Amino acid sequence: MSLPSSDLTPDNCVFLMIDHQVGLMQFLTSIDPLQLKNNILGHARTAKAFDIPVLMGTSWPTGPNGPTMPELKAIFPEVDVIDRPFVNFWKDEASRKAVEATGRKKLVISGLATEVCAAFPAISALRDGYETYVVIDACADFNPLITDVTMQRLSAAGVIVTTWVAVLAELASNTQVNGKHIGQLLSDHMGQYYAAMNNFLGVASTAEEVKAGVGLTGTPPIPAVLK
Repeated sequence: MSLPSSDLTPDNCVFLMIDHQVGLMQFLTSIDPLQLKNNILGHARTAKAFDIPVLMGTSWPTGPNGPTMPELKAIFPEVDVIDRPFVNFWKDEASRKAVEATGRKKLVISGLATEVCAAFPAISALRDGYETYVVIDACADFNPLITDVTMQRLSAAGVIVTTWVAVLAELASNTQVNGKHIGQLLSDHMGQYYAAMNNFLGVASTAEEVKAGVGLTGTPPIPAVLK
């Protein structure tokens, strides 16, 4: 087990979102497809909320893997997706140099599939002196057994295995300052939290204060990704 040198902050990490391609999402079924979509978009919007650099990559986009999810490209229209010939993101010179250009040593990695597109660069970058995190629920595999085996491999190597909500909470740190991000993103991408927030806004004496804090003007509409 690896102990991180410090907490994740908006100033010390970069998100690597690797091979979130529409073809891969069709056959990597270790997690419910709608839940996976919400996890990926919630994770992506976490980076957006805290102004964290994001790098996106694809492999074989003209083949069965397909192009990057259009929802991700809509969140980051300014980010050029790096198409690479190598299986391992870290072996691709353009991809690795893009990471080095950020000057950040904590890599928050998600990818499809976990066993390859997330695990390979996480372990490779760890060898090169980076601290690497794999956001396991923004990844998927052919079946849950593969994910379980991959988590064990990552943990044994010293990679920090985490989830998108844990990353969000660690980056937010102070709920008085950043509770608006937690409330909005969980309401939009975590169905259970949406239900709790909906109930709260209907009955709580502090509902108006919370509405203002998370940018809600009334009962939040059902987000498109949850329909």
